[in-house]
Parts: sequence; structure tokens; C-alpha cells
Amino acid sequence: MEKRQKRHLLTFAFVATFFIPLQSLMAQDGIGFPKPDVVEVAEVMPVLESCAALEDRTERETCSNQGMMEYIMGNLTYPQIARDKGIEGTVYVQFVVTKKGSIGSVEIVRGPDLLQKAAFSVIQSLPKFVPGTDQGKTVDVQYVLPIRFALGE
Repeated sequence: MEKRQKRHLLTFAFVATFFIPLQSLMAQDGIGFPKPDVVEVAEVMPVLESCAALEDRTERETCSNQGMMEYIMGNLTYPQIARDKGIEGTVYVQFVVTKKGSIGSVEIVRGPDLLQKAAFSVIQSLPKFVPGTDQGKTVDVQYVLPIRFALGE
């Protein structure tokens, strides 16, 4: 499928801020608290390796968020069966950026069944990160990322 066709068939919108802190969804959905060795917010949040050289912390995080969004938009495939059935919606994916900078513990929190596998796969394939740190130590950081699937007109 050509990129132009892809753009016409689907659009991806990311809810409010690129990442939603896990705590905001816990009360609504009863999601379990992160494991004791996993944090939701680190003093220095993980960033994509491609953005790590930027000096300014805000620029680094903005670059990382933009890079992830571009990666997801470029690599996410709208499932044909969902497209054929006109299914749209938001899939919330919970995952951890590990102490080694890789993606781990990917889980679907909620979302239309026919869209979940595509969201899971694209998050699992995210590029390498520079891990987050808290109190001078490298830490695992947990996120919940909403991925919006919408059919174009």
C-alpha cells in the first residue's frame, strides 16, 4: 500500500500528551500499581537514543516524543479486517522502558479487539532508548500510551 493511500485510509491521533501517566488510568480502570522496582515518573525520563545528544532536557524529551510518534505512524498497520468492518478506536498500551533501554512488559490495557495486536506489535518494536534515572540510579519506567485508530474519509 502506498504511503499516500495509507494516509487517506487512517489517521492516528495521540491523546492530550503523548504519554498518559499510569496513575490517571488506575482509578478509572483498576489497573494494578507498577511493580516496586518500576517507576511511573523518573527524575530523568527515558529518551530515544537518537535524541540523547541534545543538551536541553525539554528539547530531548520533545524530540523523543516526536520520534516515537513518527515511528508509530510509520510502522503501525491498520488491520485489514478492522478496516473492512469500519472499526475505529483507541488502544491503550502499557509498557516499560527497562534499565537497559529496551521495551518490556507490553500489555494491552483496553481497546477494540481487532486493533490490539497491531498496537502491541508496534510498541514492542520501538527503537532503543537511553534509560531513565531516578536519584542517580537507572530505573525501569512504566508508561501507558494511547494509540488512536481512525479511518480516513
